[in-house]
Amino acid sequence: MDRPREDGGAAVSVCFTRDAAALITSVDAAMVEVLGWRPDQLVGRASTDFIHPEDQPSAIGAWFSMLTAPGDTRVWRGRYQSADGTWKWVETVNVNRLDDADHPMVASTMALIASDQVSAEEELRARTQLLSRLSDALPVGLFQIDTTRHITFTNDRFHTIVGCAPAATADAQFATVVADDQLRLDAVFAAVLADDTVDDIDIRIEPGGAAHESTPAERVCVLAMRPLTDSNGDVSGAIGCLSDITDRVHLRRQLEIRASVDALTTCLNRATTLERLGATLAEQADSAAPTAIMFIDLDQFKAVNDRLGHAAGDRLLEIAARRLRAAVRDCDQVGRLGGDEFLVICPGVDTEATALDIGQRLTEALTATIAIDTHSVELRASIGVAWTDRSIDADTFVARADEAMYEAKQARRASATTGITAPADDHARCASTLADALPDGARR
Repeated sequence: MDRPREDGGAAVSVCFTRDAAALITSVDAAMVEVLGWRPDQLVGRASTDFIHPEDQPSAIGAWFSMLTAPGDTRVWRGRYQSADGTWKWVETVNVNRLDDADHPMVASTMALIASDQVSAEEELRARTQLLSRLSDALPVGLFQIDTTRHITFTNDRFHTIVGCAPAATADAQFATVVADDQLRLDAVFAAVLADDTVDDIDIRIEPGGAAHESTPAERVCVLAMRPLTDSNGDVSGAIGCLSDITDRVHLRRQLEIRASVDALTTCLNRATTLERLGATLAEQADSAAPTAIMFIDLDQFKAVNDRLGHAAGDRLLEIAARRLRAAVRDCDQVGRLGGDEFLVICPGVDTEATALDIGQRLTEALTATIAIDTHSVELRASIGVAWTDRSIDADTFVARADEAMYEAKQARRASATTGITAPADDHARCASTLADALPDGARR
């Protein structure tokens, strides 16, 4: 195959063959005129030994693409090293004949590119390099697919995010996406290849990928994609942008926790506790599942503060909160209303008796002798239990539990025996008081 030369003659072309590993197996004598190499200097060498480093990715990509289709012909342009060490632009036509049982090979024909074409190739190369360097500098992952969902481009940041080495197909490249999000990802690819734009799709990446093996938790990412079209307006592929928002999500969660948790005891704070109670009562109205609450007030807490200082009082609150969380059910929620007052929300409590049993268990959990520094402190609490299977507002419900707690405290002061009362109410079917048997010195 001869091509026109600048002087009007025919450009010399050279034929050579390679095996499936791209090792050169034969070269005709015209190679001396084209690149200055003798055939014996090339046979047995890998063709990549002579390709410019910047052109090797495109050469390797074209080679493997050609290998997937027996009988296919592919054209590649790039720079080959000549015998004198200079780089020359060539066009190589490769024909896949590896399925030939007698002579499996890739048959190639190479010719130098004319100077005007070289200028165009150099300009294209410079632009491609600029875009590649720019994409690698971006803080987001970029990738491109064709209509068969084969990967045609990725930047460095993309592989850092997904934790995978470069792969040929989108399925292999996104193998680290969690199983629950794979269907969503498939739907995104289908939509964008149908000429739709896709924005703000959350996907999660499994921990332990190649790029972040020490990461213990999954990564949270946002995906956006745009279709690419050819000169006829037909979709030819798509480009995607993958942003890692894991740190942002974690920060938002931490802020949400801080806004809802009491800093000292790590129980729910007052506002969140009352909000959760309102939500629980609303759910009860829909499901007819009874709810109980425990209003808790620590006994002799002021005396601890006055005698041992606020640091000791804070320590006592922390211990009481920890004991409460250990004693409640998994579905219960413990909140600190302020000072030494706590509220426990217990959804799905079948009967008044069960509610009182829970209250008794919490009373026992808050009965102990605690060592704080070199001092022994008696941890005691008065608990008011309120239970309802009817519609009631949160404020009224809490007031009934508070009233029951006050009665428990009065009973504790008056007697060392456990007293339980259950006054009826139109709103709360049960408002009961508990007082456990304690030494006189432990009562407030």
